[in-house]
Amino acid sequence: MSETAILRITDHFLKPKKWYEFTEPVLQDFKLIATKDDQKYAGLAHQPVRPKVNHHGPNPIQLYRDYYGTFHLRTKLVPEELPVKFAIGYTMHSKVITVDDYSNFGWLRLATGIEEYIYPNLCHYKQLLDYIMAHSKYPRFAITRVYFYLQNDIYEDLTAEILKRESL
Repeated sequence: MSETAILRITDHFLKPKKWYEFTEPVLQDFKLIATKDDQKYAGLAHQPVRPKVNHHGPNPIQLYRDYYGTFHLRTKLVPEELPVKFAIGYTMHSKVITVDDYSNFGWLRLATGIEEYIYPNLCHYKQLLDYIMAHSKYPRFAITRVYFYLQNDIYEDLTAEILKRESL
């Protein structure tokens, strides 16, 4: 039996989309990430003061934006409602937005309980999953299937909202 058939059967019995609900998703703002230091300290509420240095040559990374915000998550996996912070990177290849721009969105980062951060940095990309794994009584396969669907639903909502804002 192929892996996709096993996953379909598991999803048929598990019905992962019925295990969660996210409410009040708020896309707050974005931060421009233009240097390695911007990338390193992305999301921190209080970034360290950096001395001005003349940089010569091309930028080592391509410019992108970290869009960030919050939502509330209710799930059968953990008993309490979770306040979740999210961030998603968006690479700006051109000023013209096309259908292909969906591929310009980076990894969605979801986290809870990171008070010193405005939004999750790249190092927090699976912090919410780790939190749920540690606090849930359900088996890992159930948690990962529900999380997979949750992450995809949030990703679709956020990318649609960002593209709508960018087109204005």
